[in-house]
Amino acid sequence: MQDFTHTQYDCMGFHSQLPKGKASGSMRITSAGIDFTIGDQQLHLPLHGLQVSLGGASNRLVYFEHPLLSGWSFYTSDRSVLKDPHLHSVTGVSKLLNSARHKRMLGWGILASVATLIVAVPLIIILRMDFFTGLIANNIPVEWEQKLGDSALAQYQLGKQMLDDKKAEQLLKPLVEPLTAALPQSRYQYHFKIVNDGSLNAFALPGGQVVIHSELILRADSAEELLGVLAHEIQHVEQQHGLRNMIGASGIYLIASAVFGDTSGLLALLSSAAPLLLNQSYSRGFETEADVKGFALLQAAEIDPKGLASFFEKMIAEEKKQMDKILDEENQQLAKQALKFLSTHPANEDRIKRLEQLAQDNLKDNAQTIHYRNLEPAFVELQSAVKLFVTNTQGETSNEN
Repeated sequence: MQDFTHTQYDCMGFHSQLPKGKASGSMRITSAGIDFTIGDQQLHLPLHGLQVSLGGASNRLVYFEHPLLSGWSFYTSDRSVLKDPHLHSVTGVSKLLNSARHKRMLGWGILASVATLIVAVPLIIILRMDFFTGLIANNIPVEWEQKLGDSALAQYQLGKQMLDDKKAEQLLKPLVEPLTAALPQSRYQYHFKIVNDGSLNAFALPGGQVVIHSELILRADSAEELLGVLAHEIQHVEQQHGLRNMIGASGIYLIASAVFGDTSGLLALLSSAAPLLLNQSYSRGFETEADVKGFALLQAAEIDPKGLASFFEKMIAEEKKQMDKILDEENQQLAKQALKFLSTHPANEDRIKRLEQLAQDNLKDNAQTIHYRNLEPAFVELQSAVKLFVTNTQGETSNEN
């Protein structure tokens, strides 16, 4: 416990007789009163009738006045003076001391709350990243998504051999129209492109652009396999997975700002990040969501939904076959690059089992009512046209060389 018997406090005195109206000094409190030494003056304030108050910024200063010394005022910045036992007999000092304690506790509480928010907000965002990215993405105008997707597509198409848009639309329309028609109130207009590319892949961009590699079309064994992949890609668009990936990678500060209403920094960053959309991979949660919702979309479109699972099985078998042939690691990486769909949409046994279980449940629930579309004629026509497109493109490339 502090000994106040000989405690001296620094102070300031104010009076018109002082130079510039003020001077520094010291004060000591005794049972008889308060003795001030201000410059070369000695002053005494008795405790009876003493007026004590708080003032200054955040009430950090303790002021003393007395009717017996008219025109004089004193203060100290040492708030521990309020704990001096000699002052306890002065009216109002105990109240001031309690008020000071309350404000100090309130200040510490506010500081602790701010510190907690500084730690908790980023932690909550990290733990619920999918929720917050979805919340933000839902508030981004569809026109902005389309511009982002169009920008990424324009960069992708540089140097690529694309099938004429009108031809691609004519070939794909009978196949993809049942899917897009089965979407409940979609806010996107879908555009499907075909690129001459020897890797097995298809990818979707925000806003509804979907690019299909020629090799994927040629290697699919049925319309259902191709449409299983496309239903999956459509759901990446519908659930805004590409956009949410970009938001998630933008940094906790920008995400937190967007959550609280300021999206300017986030939009500025995303507007220049279109190239990243072309090489992204999705989280396991996003892939599962695209699988399940893609399966439901195929059902709604009356297309046999087993195609995606059989396509994955084929790709995994193909990857294993390629890996078995290649011993060195460098060539194995090249082989994996050739199977791009698996590198960006990693499949495993659990994922395939989930899709197969969905198919079995669907068969049990709808055994008497399943009537799937026959899309093979349109699929055969598509494969023939794409094969001709690839052959002609290769011929043009050979002639140029």
